[in-house]
Amino acid sequence: MLISKDRNPRSYRIVGPQRQIDERDTPHPRVDRGELGDRLRTWRKTIGEDPLRRILSGGGGGDSNNTLSNIMRRIPEGKVNPNKIPVSDPAHMARNIKEIARFLGADVVGITHLDQAYVYSHRASGNAAAGEKPGDPIHLPHCYAICMGFASDYYKLLSNNSRISDTEYGLGNNHTIPTTFMLASYIREMGYPARAHHYGTYEINPIPLAVNAGLGELGRHGMLIHEEYGSRLHLSVVTTDLPLAVDEPVDIGVEDFCKYCMKCARTCPSHSIPFGGKEVYNGVEKYRINVETCYKHKLASRGQWYSCVICVSSCCYNKPKAWWHTLALWSIKKTPIPLRPLLIKPLLWIDDLFWGKRPWRHMKWLDYDNAPQPVTCNIPGCQAQHKNLQHKRLHPKPVVGSTVG
Repeated sequence: MLISKDRNPRSYRIVGPQRQIDERDTPHPRVDRGELGDRLRTWRKTIGEDPLRRILSGGGGGDSNNTLSNIMRRIPEGKVNPNKIPVSDPAHMARNIKEIARFLGADVVGITHLDQAYVYSHRASGNAAAGEKPGDPIHLPHCYAICMGFASDYYKLLSNNSRISDTEYGLGNNHTIPTTFMLASYIREMGYPARAHHYGTYEINPIPLAVNAGLGELGRHGMLIHEEYGSRLHLSVVTTDLPLAVDEPVDIGVEDFCKYCMKCARTCPSHSIPFGGKEVYNGVEKYRINVETCYKHKLASRGQWYSCVICVSSCCYNKPKAWWHTLALWSIKKTPIPLRPLLIKPLLWIDDLFWGKRPWRHMKWLDYDNAPQPVTCNIPGCQAQHKNLQHKRLHPKPVVGSTVG
């Protein structure tokens, strides 16, 4: 069991010892082993009739050499330059590293200590070129974690759930790869060890590290919420021993907003996001998501989509960059915590009024259409017009009271 370093973000709280998570116990490996049912395992192996989906995720039996994430899994790390560049000012070096990360393609960057509680204990897959095998213990002794975020397009995610939102989500995952690889390589050329953790090659859980690095707060839906981009950031991390000054967790109002909003819980089609208060799990007090029901909802796609992003697009922090969005977030931050509900409640009403209780947009892109005409059921005698799942009724929102923490 591990005791986390002294970090104090408002959106989650360490209340006891934490154990490292085995990567083999995360959803994808469990599905591949059939622990969530044969239907889901079969679905994961057979999905992929769409070429964009195959090149962005490698799913569905496509050629692995056509998928960047699969290629990068087979590339070993470069060597560390023996001529180490001395670092006399970690704060100056941290500023330089952030600028380089943004130059290479990251939208946001933050730095924190590498907390071993968020390093996986064992790997689920291995890189043969690096001598790694599935089940190997993970040894990551680095001191620092450089956390980066890559934003998806807000409007394409409004096509949820569809092949359009799928491609945008998949592209965001792939955007993490070259930048993270190049930043780790740059640090190794400076003479310091560094490892890239991006889509397909994580040895760490990036979300709590990103919260500690000041990129945002932990939302009710279990994802990072950034001040400008909301929860539509794809995260990657470079771990290293390069001396760096670290950032502090931020308070942007998410902790208070999520108590009253519950928009992600109301729109979640699988009821996987809680309406109630926080729970203690693995030494952490936070909102606990039902990961199994979330994943199993993929079976409802009927081959029309792969990744459910309804909670992402529903989040009130997910808005295009505009003065009114900036003003609203600035107002929440500057309002004293006890008075924030007085501001949050009217802002929620405005958000529902202008953006809808379930933000969604009909979209056509290339040959994709996220809302084709309803089709008549082919079951003999059935006259129902089966519509897109997007039009299902919202879950009832409970009265805010003692059950909301």
